[in-house]
Amino acid sequence: MKRKKWIVWSACCSLFALSACSAETAKQETKAAESVEVASVDWAEAEVGKVDAKANEVSAKADELKHEVDMLLAQQQNSLVFTDVPKSYWAYSNIMSLYEKGIIQGYPEEKKFYPERTITRYQAASMLIKAFNLPLSNSPSVFKDVPDTHPNVREVMTVYEAGFFKGSNGYFGLNDSMKRKHMALVLQRAFELKDNGTTVKDYADVSRDMEAYEAIKVISQYGIATGSNGYFKPEDPTKRSQFSAFVDRALKMQP
Repeated sequence: MKRKKWIVWSACCSLFALSACSAETAKQETKAAESVEVASVDWAEAEVGKVDAKANEVSAKADELKHEVDMLLAQQQNSLVFTDVPKSYWAYSNIMSLYEKGIIQGYPEEKKFYPERTITRYQAASMLIKAFNLPLSNSPSVFKDVPDTHPNVREVMTVYEAGFFKGSNGYFGLNDSMKRKHMALVLQRAFELKDNGTTVKDYADVSRDMEAYEAIKVISQYGIATGSNGYFKPEDPTKRSQFSAFVDRALKMQP
């Protein structure tokens, strides 16, 4: 009986020892596996980091290249918009500024602006409508030379109702040249310019009893139009380049 108990006790001890060894072995294997796993994760993270760094570098290069291409395209576009308005032209920046705002488009089919041509009253009116983003009027015409069936009646009535243009003796003068004195009156009304107190020397050809005297004085105070050599030339027609420059300067003063 005692012998059997000893055998059972010995077997239990053996099993316990074997279990302990197995547990230790399993523990060591687990640690080894964890070490391999940690090493694998570290390596993978390092490789991912390298790939990310390379991708960021490539992305930065791509962005830089895209910017250069965009700049070249913009420069090319600007140089090709109007072939008769080179970058050296005195009103180039003003004309391009209005073009980019959609206020003028020139003659796209010819790629010309004709800056030295006289601007008509209708063309000036059209520019101001776009500059102020005015909704077109549906009112019947009040001008004898612009019947309700005229294709430009809505533009004419828009600037009339806005108070920019008044016409003369019941006529609007769609295709008449915009005289410089009338240009001054229109711009003063459109931009609601007031005497700012700046002292400006009277022009030799602008008398104080002239209808446009105050308007010419005010736009001169703001530096919109300043004449030349002491003369304003109020009866001269306004060129397309000049009116573009005047409108652009006035717009840049707006808050």
